[in-house]
Amino acid sequence: MDSDSIALVSALFEPGHGDRKRAAAILRLTRPSSRMLVLITILLSIGWPTIACAQVTRRVSPGTRSLATTPFQLVLPAEHLLGDWLGLRSSLEDRGISPTLTFVTDALGNPTGGLEQGFRAANNLGLDLHSDMQTLLGLNGGSFELSMSYRFGSSLSHNEIGNIFTVQQVYGGETFRVVDVAYAQRLLGARIEFRVGRIAAGDDFLVSPYNYLFVQNGFDGNPVAIFLNAPGMTAYPNATWGVLARGRPTRRIYVMGGLYNGDPSIRADHHHGLDWSLHGPAFAIGEVGYQVNGLPGDQGLLGNYRAGVWYDDSQYLDFTTVARGQSPSMSQGNWGFYGLADQVLVRFGKPGSNRGLGVTGSILVSPDQSISQMPFFFTAGVLTRGPFRSRPTDVAGFGVASGYFSDDLQDSQRRAQRAVQDHETALELTYRLRFRGNAFFVQPDLQYIIRPGGTGQIPDALVAGLQTGINF
Repeated sequence: MDSDSIALVSALFEPGHGDRKRAAAILRLTRPSSRMLVLITILLSIGWPTIACAQVTRRVSPGTRSLATTPFQLVLPAEHLLGDWLGLRSSLEDRGISPTLTFVTDALGNPTGGLEQGFRAANNLGLDLHSDMQTLLGLNGGSFELSMSYRFGSSLSHNEIGNIFTVQQVYGGETFRVVDVAYAQRLLGARIEFRVGRIAAGDDFLVSPYNYLFVQNGFDGNPVAIFLNAPGMTAYPNATWGVLARGRPTRRIYVMGGLYNGDPSIRADHHHGLDWSLHGPAFAIGEVGYQVNGLPGDQGLLGNYRAGVWYDDSQYLDFTTVARGQSPSMSQGNWGFYGLADQVLVRFGKPGSNRGLGVTGSILVSPDQSISQMPFFFTAGVLTRGPFRSRPTDVAGFGVASGYFSDDLQDSQRRAQRAVQDHETALELTYRLRFRGNAFFVQPDLQYIIRPGGTGQIPDALVAGLQTGINF
């Protein structure tokens, strides 16, 4: 086996690497993908003539969405800890620009288990500028999104625990970077939407608002296994060139598809989100969703059910060719599918109350075990908002995330006489207390990591700490 192949296999097998580092180890780009450029051109040629005559209401900023329509969310509601910013915020909003400035800290330690004991803090300062193009330029239904992130701190998982599903959801990409630079257009009373620019697939696909409660990165945002099997998948604070189209054939059903530049090298910290090259390979994803209740006049309990499929045109290491006395071979393209659901089970108080108890879960499958690191992964959780009448916006949750490594990967690790990765599981119990009109939250958090790194060679780890967040 040549030196480059040995380095690749070592990076892939070594426990404790983050999900993006492992994904980067799998992928080695060998050629540009012109197919993505062709598809983007087709989508834009279809969408832009319609945009010019759109008549639709503005997109609601994430920071101002009603809690009734988003049962659980990380983004804080419209209340701001510093009020009107001495008049600056209202002045910008009068001109069609809605600013949001947030700061989140994950401070956690592992008193037992892992490689060693320690305490680490990871932080994210985020700025989002949402521009209503109707107010700015008279373009009905149009909006422009510009967001930036500054991350700093260190990882408890990488340095002390040695596990795969990182325990701090805001760790990753420790630098300043430009995130979203995107234009969106809604048409026909918001039944059709296009978005184009620098965007992240994880903002729209494979996401439930319930997941944002958790601090554990196996749940938070998007179930993490898709990043291990699809290097082209992107999530905050990483964005890439992409185009998304979404339609609602009925009020309860949506269908959407997205095409993205799947080059993970442009997300390197030293680029600061400013490598805007478009070399591919392509990453494509589609999703269909159905909403139970939640529409005006509905009296039942809100539920959301989603299913999707993805394809990544990257080059993958073929595990069946590893450690066989010659350089391993690469295989092009991988795919997978998923299901994701959340359902309110019990409502506390009168109809329309934001208090209640719900459940959520996801299943991710990437069938080709010769190239998929984690072909099977699932999450399950139960969450309650307003468990106490005196604190109606507090949220509590318990969840489990578990992923199982490829049989072919395990066989290759045995041949290479390395530690064999079987599965890793994370349990989390958390409670978010909201203060000052929901502009500030404090969230005690407990996690238990079973089989850190998947090998069984690292002691199970207890993790305890705090997440805090401020909407300035």
